[in-house]
Amino acid sequence: MAATTSEMALERLDLDDKTEIEADDWAEPPLRANLGLLSPAQKELAHMLVEQNQKHLFAHWPELGVEDYRKVDFFNQVEKLNVSYPGGLKAYISNARKLLADSKAGKNPFEGYTPLVPAGESLTYGDEKFINFEEAGLKEACKAAFVLVAGGLGERLGYNGIKVALPSEITTRTCFLHLYIESILALQNASLKITAGISTITSVLRDYY
Repeated sequence: MAATTSEMALERLDLDDKTEIEADDWAEPPLRANLGLLSPAQKELAHMLVEQNQKHLFAHWPELGVEDYRKVDFFNQVEKLNVSYPGGLKAYISNARKLLADSKAGKNPFEGYTPLVPAGESLTYGDEKFINFEEAGLKEACKAAFVLVAGGLGERLGYNGIKVALPSEITTRTCFLHLYIESILALQNASLKITAGISTITSVLRDYY
């Protein structure tokens, strides 16, 4: 007896499901169950990560419907990282493996180079040259960005918090981070007065956001 239209449609659906499973057989079950959340480009990135032996990233993903927003956020970050590194994340992983292997083998990446002392200025505090350079730097300071690398805790100092939270002196107990921020703000204000600028950190942040 010839199959009905409904039966034929069901057979096609069953074949399509099997084809999709086979097409996604590169993904472990936790990832495979959530592939529907991803865009085609994100699926390609997921495939690349699995091929690069990064499947542990998805080993503990919950089932579909549980914390889906975190899974989507994760791949949004992956997309940004992929376009921000030359050659993408595949190149990043490859370079990282090479650097780690070279480090393990004791290879010196600077072998063959000869260190040289760069030409510069030797300044004496308060003299005319010092003041001239200080004024030039103050004019440019309003165009500068300040980045504070403050990793690590202060255990060796007997302190359980971050190092920049330590007091810089014992009278006001102003912490180092507070002191740095006050210094940068003071430099900003002095620079803007010289350049007749009207921007401030507050307005810059407001325009940025």
